[in-house]
Amino acid sequence: MGQQHIAATLQQLVDRQEIRDCLHRYARGLDRKDLDLLRSAFHPDATDHHGGSVEYHPAAEALINDWERRDAHRSFSQHLLHNMSFDIEGDTAHVETYYQLVVGITPDAPTELPPLGLSGGRYVDRFERRDDEWRIARRVVIVEYASQLDERERAHHLLWARRSRRDPSYDRPLVSPSRDDEPAAS
Repeated sequence: MGQQHIAATLQQLVDRQEIRDCLHRYARGLDRKDLDLLRSAFHPDATDHHGGSVEYHPAAEALINDWERRDAHRSFSQHLLHNMSFDIEGDTAHVETYYQLVVGITPDAPTELPPLGLSGGRYVDRFERRDDEWRIARRVVIVEYASQLDERERAHHLLWARRSRRDPSYDRPLVSPSRDDEPAAS
């Protein structure tokens, strides 16, 4: 193995770890309601697409506003991050991360909310390294399952997974999928 190969491999490992650290800041920021930590995961001009008509821009501030509104009846949330795949090219990386979200609902919540919500899917992110720091520049959230959403919210908020190359995780560059492209969950 030549020195250039070793240096390139080492840089890939460092990049992957810095991206993982950013994803963990995002999850911890939401779960601990640490808004500065959450902001540190996104570039100021980042976007976050959740399907339907929900597009957060700038991602961090709009996501914080929505999360605070929805958080009124949450006693806790726990974002669990699982499998991660990385496609890193220079200062741009496409990263797919499986997530699971568990949410506890307070006893004073409206009766139509179950005491516990569970959802899971994938974060499909375009990361960019700017000023020597990896952050999310573009996010598309793909839902695999959700236990607590009513039909209005399900239709409005979610982008469902596809078991084909039409899944948004294959998009380069990462774009907002059109509403017509979103099949019902199966």
